[in-house]
Amino acid sequence: MSPDALELELRGLPGVFAVGFAEAEGVTIVEIQVGPDACDELARDATLLACARLGQPLAVEIVRWGDGAPPPPESRLRMLDVTTDPAAGELAVHLARGDERAVGRASTAHGLLSVVEASVYAVRTFIPRLPYLPGWARTVETTPDRRFLVLASVTDPEARSHLRGAAEGHTPLEGAVRATLAALNRTISREL
Repeated sequence: MSPDALELELRGLPGVFAVGFAEAEGVTIVEIQVGPDACDELARDATLLACARLGQPLAVEIVRWGDGAPPPPESRLRMLDVTTDPAAGELAVHLARGDERAVGRASTAHGLLSVVEASVYAVRTFIPRLPYLPGWARTVETTPDRRFLVLASVTDPEARSHLRGAAEGHTPLEGAVRATLAALNRTISREL
């Protein structure tokens, strides 16, 4: 199971506000932030769930919020659509955050990399100082039900860091948008 899928399951437990993952010396660390009303069995339940889903060495850390309000929920960008205009040699990626919309455009000349470019341009509508540049994208698998698994990468050249995401879509283009968002969403959620 992917950490993203486990995160969604853990967030479904009563009292859980946020879930994060880290890796240290071959051990996955699962941090779960909970409110003061979380039950005492949450640590046991979360550990059993994480062990069953990940099947690898892990540690679960429970961080309880005091009497204050929980942190605001993370904001995430979502894909609305990806369209192509073959006559113009252009594609457009449509993203949303709540009711706000953004469109990023790129030439179709670079294949799936064009989708990453258009996605990054659309994200810059929400975060103008986004340091990440398009890296690459590849379709790595086509499932029997004709869904496409795509990997995408973005790079911060100044910090020399790379973010990668994986996602599937009904088309390689849709998969590339979703993979780009998977790479960026956790990093940019604080700025949205």
